[in-house]
Amino acid sequence: MTRVEPVLGCNHADGALTLVTLPYAFTQDDLLTSDEFLRRAKEYGHRLSLDVLQELHNRRLLVPLYRVSDTAVEGRRISVATAGSGNARGWVMAAAAEGRLRDAAGEGYSVAWPYARPADEDRQWWNGFVYSSCQLLTLRQALSRYEFARLGFVQPNGRPLADQQRLVRVLCALSTRYLPGVLGQVSMPPDADELDLRRYRASTNTLDLLTQAGFDPVRLAGTADGLLAQAHDDPLRDWLPLIRYAGYRQGWSKLRGRSLENMWRRVAAEILLRAHEDLTADGHLDPLPDLTGAACWSAQHDRLTPRHGDAESLERALAERGLSPRPKVLLLVEGETELYHVPPLLSELGLRTPQDVRVQRTKGSKVNPHLIARYSIAPRIGREIGKGWLLDASPTALLIAMDEENLFSTQDNHDKMRKSLQQCIREEVEYQDAAIGQDVLDLMVNIQVWGRDKYELANFTDDELAPAITTIAMRQGQSAECHDWQERLHQELQAARAAHQDIKVPLMRLRLRPEKVELAHALWPVLLAKCEAELAAGTPTTPVLKVVLEARDLATRFTGPSPSSAPRKRDPRTGTSSSSPSAQTEAPDQQGHNTRYSSLHDIDLRLRH
Repeated sequence: MTRVEPVLGCNHADGALTLVTLPYAFTQDDLLTSDEFLRRAKEYGHRLSLDVLQELHNRRLLVPLYRVSDTAVEGRRISVATAGSGNARGWVMAAAAEGRLRDAAGEGYSVAWPYARPADEDRQWWNGFVYSSCQLLTLRQALSRYEFARLGFVQPNGRPLADQQRLVRVLCALSTRYLPGVLGQVSMPPDADELDLRRYRASTNTLDLLTQAGFDPVRLAGTADGLLAQAHDDPLRDWLPLIRYAGYRQGWSKLRGRSLENMWRRVAAEILLRAHEDLTADGHLDPLPDLTGAACWSAQHDRLTPRHGDAESLERALAERGLSPRPKVLLLVEGETELYHVPPLLSELGLRTPQDVRVQRTKGSKVNPHLIARYSIAPRIGREIGKGWLLDASPTALLIAMDEENLFSTQDNHDKMRKSLQQCIREEVEYQDAAIGQDVLDLMVNIQVWGRDKYELANFTDDELAPAITTIAMRQGQSAECHDWQERLHQELQAARAAHQDIKVPLMRLRLRPEKVELAHALWPVLLAKCEAELAAGTPTTPVLKVVLEARDLATRFTGPSPSSAPRKRDPRTGTSSSSPSAQTEAPDQQGHNTRYSSLHDIDLRLRH
């Protein structure tokens, strides 16, 4: 194995000028004029002027990458790989080819090179200074040193500038190879051939790029760790496990201020770490440390693409922050009336989003819910921890509310269906090399029926149904207010109730079109009023109210902890987990008692060997 030896004082003789000789240089990262640099700095929260940039340059705290001169020198012509176009990159490439490009770090500053346009110059004039977008990462430190130097507290020296230039050069050299993979997009300048660019990126020798940039390969990991440590001071630090899954263009590029700056620091660190990994694969460097099971934080925990097994999956990160798209409860109901009534009733109890309880219509009681149990309810197992597993997604409970018929016709059928669904979930968990306890399965699968009658007859009395049906009959042109029609209506309802028939049967016998949605609309005020009265009295008796209360109970049990809650600890005597009160939720059960319910981590730890 060929090892790269440390290079002390490594400094490339040609500095930044060498970068323009690299194929497709600055196609993935940006070269910026001073005005463009100021606009980008504003996105990072820095409000600067050209005068401040000039002062930073003069004090050698932040020096542009290049200066484009008006004077061509034959001996300074550089053979460039690409021509560029009408922007800063194009002007730099043209200046290099004509012998007009200067390395600003190597020539100091002269008052003959003003940053602001002189009064006697036309609007086509520009100052010729060009910055790398990577230099935005060094701006905060430069401004800090500028303030101290301006107040006379510290005397600037050349070391910070040399470190800045070394970092900028290596990022510029590596960006064409690695930046598209980090951002998930390839920039295609007008002068670039896409196929040739992809071939170049695939065949690039990382060690050669580092040599051209004058950067010691041994310093890759340490420099990346420094960038990640700086980025750790971030107001959105606790959201990094989620933000790292956001795309660049439509995602975190919309951030502003320090958070945007820190994301670009993490991008820069990722470029360096990927270069280190490639050199490791080629036998030049030792592998990066494996952080799996690490007891304390280290900089590489904040990588944009973490390599350790403890990193949170997207679904886990969403669940930990209360943003999981998976519902806490999936409630299956049979018909249109149920679908009309149950969601607003849940809303009245404070469950207003699909992430709390998602109500799904099955269009009949012959539905086979086994596929739903396997692919929507079975827990997604994450990494093993101690004697259990963490979940990769927030858990979902299944609650089935049906008419007492077909697969749900008897209590024995209910029990068989429940055991069958639990077995499906058990098999899916075991397929993921984990195990699940019966107590968790009992919590995850629940079946309820409305009683002997179908939904409308089970939840409403004849006296409650009659006014709603009468209104529908009158809209359909019948003389429904007469005594004979009302008497017949009550007879038909009684007959349907005695035979446990669907509400459609008496409606059709009364020559009414069975408009169930219209009936549900008419019955909603009645249902709401009776449910409010039962809740106020503490005696819920209406079947749909009982189902909704059970859905609320399950949603409470499956509520995960807030990100700030204390970590869970296992009691070595009982094998159970404990936490601070903030990680748990209390809610009254159907008997009015306060019950402390399991949270997401409780479910994690109950998936035990």
